[in-house]
Amino acid sequence: MAKRAIALTTLLTLLTLCGVTQPSEPQVFTYRTPSSSADHRFSYEVELLRLALERTVPEYGPFQLQPGFSMNLPRAMAIARANALENLVIKTSYSDTLAEEFDYPPYPIDRGIFSYRICFVNNAKRQSVAKADSLEQMRAFTIGQGVGWLDVEILRYNGLTVTESPSYESLFPMLAAGRLDLVCRAQNEVAIEWEHFGALGGFSIDDSFAFYYPLPRFFWVHKSNPLAFQRLSKGLEIIYRDGTALELWKKYYEASLAKVTLTDRRIYVLKNPYLKHINPAYKDFFLNREATQLIEKSD
Repeated sequence: MAKRAIALTTLLTLLTLCGVTQPSEPQVFTYRTPSSSADHRFSYEVELLRLALERTVPEYGPFQLQPGFSMNLPRAMAIARANALENLVIKTSYSDTLAEEFDYPPYPIDRGIFSYRICFVNNAKRQSVAKADSLEQMRAFTIGQGVGWLDVEILRYNGLTVTESPSYESLFPMLAAGRLDLVCRAQNEVAIEWEHFGALGGFSIDDSFAFYYPLPRFFWVHKSNPLAFQRLSKGLEIIYRDGTALELWKKYYEASLAKVTLTDRRIYVLKNPYLKHINPAYKDFFLNREATQLIEKSD
């Protein structure tokens, strides 16, 4: 037994001297999971996160990507602030306040498509919405948004009326029942959500207008996890620069964007006051850089 132990020790020493080492423990990353099984919005971001981490294995070693438990955004942010889950990565919209607590690689996860908001409209208000031809007239309608979404603050900053819902799924029954006039969603989300919730009845997809406000969304990591942030930054840099991330984006979003277009809509350009100190590098990967420049000129 002693001879075997000595032989094993000798072998490991030789392997180390030759540059061969034993695998290290995987670096664990945790991602946010949706608040219910009906919420399918997270598939793209999880695949993007996995792709970025896979490209860093040669430099950083193995990783383990694990789901957290179901949570809405406010709960997820509370858990992230407490650093209660190992290397929790949260995808959400940029704000200067958030950047004081968390680090973010400057690669917009959705390439800016969430900046364009197309609305579902309660059928009783459909004609009134279609006839409105100014932002002032749009302020007469109540817009539903999820609790904790930055959209709530942006819309209110621009004088619009907003009602918050505690869960994403409850927005659609509220709209169907007439408790909301509008539920505004990203351009890529509309067709998919119509398939899921259109059978509720009582509302339809508005085709008269869209909102635009720059809404870059990033992966955020608690500042006390610098190694996780460095690895994530490196991986995203690789896949954004070589086009791999763009191919994944097209896989998930191209078809849905084609189903609901911006053609012949009035575009209400709103200001996002929460971008004063953002890293401007995100603009290189925005879908519509011209629209981003338009909003900056209006400030």
